[in-house]
Amino acid sequence: MRADINPAIAYYHSLIEKDLAGADEQLEQLVGLQRDRRAMFGDRPMSHSLRPTFLADTMYSEVQDTVYLIRQAVLRIAGRFFADPNLLREELGLQEWEIELASIPTNVIRLSANSRMDSFLTKDSFKFVEINGESPAGIAYIHELADIYRELPVFQEFTKRYPVRFVSPLFHTVDGLLRAYHEEFEGKEERPTFAIVDHLDVPTIHEFHLVKEYLERVGMDCEISAPQDLECRDGWIYANGKKIDILYRRLLLNEFYAMKDECPAFLEGYKAQKTCYLNTFRTKLVHKKALFAILTDSKYTDFLSPEQKYAIGAHIPWTRLLRPGRTSFRGLPIDLVEFVRANRQFFVLKPNDEYGGAGVTLGFAASQSEWDTAIAIGLRDGHVVQETVDIHREPFLMKTDTGWTPVPSVIDLDPYLNGPLLGGCLTRTSATNLANVTAGGGTLPMFILRYH
Repeated sequence: MRADINPAIAYYHSLIEKDLAGADEQLEQLVGLQRDRRAMFGDRPMSHSLRPTFLADTMYSEVQDTVYLIRQAVLRIAGRFFADPNLLREELGLQEWEIELASIPTNVIRLSANSRMDSFLTKDSFKFVEINGESPAGIAYIHELADIYRELPVFQEFTKRYPVRFVSPLFHTVDGLLRAYHEEFEGKEERPTFAIVDHLDVPTIHEFHLVKEYLERVGMDCEISAPQDLECRDGWIYANGKKIDILYRRLLLNEFYAMKDECPAFLEGYKAQKTCYLNTFRTKLVHKKALFAILTDSKYTDFLSPEQKYAIGAHIPWTRLLRPGRTSFRGLPIDLVEFVRANRQFFVLKPNDEYGGAGVTLGFAASQSEWDTAIAIGLRDGHVVQETVDIHREPFLMKTDTGWTPVPSVIDLDPYLNGPLLGGCLTRTSATNLANVTAGGGTLPMFILRYH
């Protein structure tokens, strides 16, 4: 399926190669526009590639259908099993404080009103490796980058031959938050006031301002606030002196819990349920990487529909919480720890609740002693083990120290979900095996090739 777009990629590269001096100028334009419009991760531009990523229209439809089926499977499993606190502790790896926060009553039904399913492109398809159910970033960066690419002469020339369309995660996320506020929380304000809440010294601070500017353009007020600066008056959250209808939570719950005594209003307002928190404190139920251990264990999936089982089997790699005991791998009974120890080339070890590639050990890239150390840490800290994905590498014509050179790159394809609806994709690229921005990867807008 990826082969269908190879002619388009080759044509884009030919346009760059036709005028390398012009390509140099456009690369400067690309970087300059990112600085001017704050499409920056800290002080670093998000992209250094003149070519964005492309996806065939048919493949975008397949992604859309797949994430819907997987989401419905997760909801069915949650409805049957997640009322059991022991399962949450032992199978998902939730801590007591996470279970306590998740049990606070809320009017929002959805486990995650806005989430992101992170996958790698394979040769002919895609494999999800985790769900960011808590506070997915990138929506405004991608929106802004799409506008920037549309201004590049090489992109404009390309679209004369290959028409494209773009799905904005920013538009879809805001729409999804408003639907959750009105339909589930029963919020009364037609144009609610937002507050984006997180630490103000994070490298994604620029994105908060991009979201704020977008909301104000469409007629809604928005404040940006650190959690310590919030006030709770008569149950309502106030940010910078303004009453807040929707608290757009970018603060991770782990970070909140570590500083809970410094920001009592944050918890007080959530318990009062006058301000609508999106996402809620229930997101840990779908955010933990061990969720994929449940999705790939037949004792939790036997009752799913054939279509849901197929989507899981085709697009989610085998995953388990790393712990002593027996399980099965591709129908083979195994001693989990010893099997993983003896077959490192087939597995990845990662923390159950981290981001940015932190703590990830790739078995095929580690020595046996490094792998043994990672196993010891994983057993101690409750990591997960996941089958390695056969990642596809696609060439990007990049400016390097030796000139313009094709650079084989991993592509991270990360669709955003707003309830049951797919709302565009984040794509990240890297010449290494980790594509996270925090691990040095580049972020690109994804354009859909029409009629492909």
